[in-house]
Amino acid sequence: MRPPSYVGARDVVTDASLLGPFDGQVVDAATSEPVAEATVVAVWSYDRGDGFIGPWGAETTSVTTDATGRYRIPPARLSVRGSTARLVDAYLIVYKRGYAGYRSDAVPTGGPRSDFTVRHNRVELRKWQNSDSHAEHLLFLAPPRPLHKAVRWEAELANLDLFRALGGAGGPVVAVEEEEASKPAAQVVAEVLDASGLLTPDEVRQRTGYTEAFEVKDLTDLKRTNFYHGVHLQAIHSDERHDLALRVWSAPPGGMDPVAATIQETFGKVKPGGDITPETWSTTADGVHAIGFVDRTQKIGVLLTCGDQQCVDLDSALILAKHVYRNLDRLKSVPDPAGTAATPAAPGAAAPPAAPGVPSGAVPGKTAAPSGAGASNPAGVASPKGQGAPTMSPEPGPTTGATGPKGQGASTMSPESGQPAGKGKRP
Repeated sequence: MRPPSYVGARDVVTDASLLGPFDGQVVDAATSEPVAEATVVAVWSYDRGDGFIGPWGAETTSVTTDATGRYRIPPARLSVRGSTARLVDAYLIVYKRGYAGYRSDAVPTGGPRSDFTVRHNRVELRKWQNSDSHAEHLLFLAPPRPLHKAVRWEAELANLDLFRALGGAGGPVVAVEEEEASKPAAQVVAEVLDASGLLTPDEVRQRTGYTEAFEVKDLTDLKRTNFYHGVHLQAIHSDERHDLALRVWSAPPGGMDPVAATIQETFGKVKPGGDITPETWSTTADGVHAIGFVDRTQKIGVLLTCGDQQCVDLDSALILAKHVYRNLDRLKSVPDPAGTAATPAAPGAAAPPAAPGVPSGAVPGKTAAPSGAGASNPAGVASPKGQGAPTMSPEPGPTTGATGPKGQGASTMSPESGQPAGKGKRP
């Protein structure tokens, strides 16, 4: 790891390290009032090589400021590995709509920033002005993946800026102001969470040695929403014990406590360990390996389940789960294909008393008591072809609702109401 390149890093008495942690306060530059709900993203960059040195990836962590404008970013996870990999740079980006963005390593006018400190940093955000250029703003920020959704609204205005700069008759670019509460809200395209990039078929084959093809489907035991997505990697030419299921919750409206509590109930008497995060569960039941973890900092919960013909042991499933954890920055939102995704409640509206959408029911080591025909298992993978023996599960549903002769699933819980969502046949 290189020493920090921050201006004055060797002259301050507080910690100065590329690893972090980073903390500070975000305030309005004009009034010094704290700025709440600002997004703060830390980016760590790596290189590798002894003689020929080149970039070797990056990792990010995103938090939001509290009511007093304060933020705290934990130390880097050092998830980028390699025999000669080195952590060579770290910087922060602060963004909130209505303000000009902030970078800890540079100023908008060019040149390095000289007032950044790792601990007790003070970020002064300037109010956005109509004379500011959205194109230059986005070019300065170079938004990392966690900011893509937040800055998406600026893309069209940035394109207009560039069109005018090239002599186009685009007319003056007017910033889109927030709609007044008295005006009817414009129709918003429904979006759903997309977790399919967290673990691809190629990444599974690379780690398990499986050589056949997968078909990537959505799990249908729980409704896909803007905070939940279930992904089913179905082995096309093999039985269900070669399947793999991944369920992901990102910033559920009920918070992370219900997710963690239900996953704990799902795993029965299994106590959480620290294999991935401080709240990580792992178990094997009836030929299926299950790994669950909760990351409260990123507000993400994951349940990965893998048949014993795909993951030869629990350690193999843990390797896949760790890979998923390293890829959490691949999570994104996409337009709802069905156009029926649940949309977030309006600001100030009371949150619905809904469960976080975590499957519940049978637990490993206990006989399941499904409400429908059949039985369930940890991965939502049915028993091998030709076997009708029921399996035990940390969740009561099949991994998909696809029909087929390979088994029957039990009823599952809907993420909105917590009530049975129906039956499926093939996990």
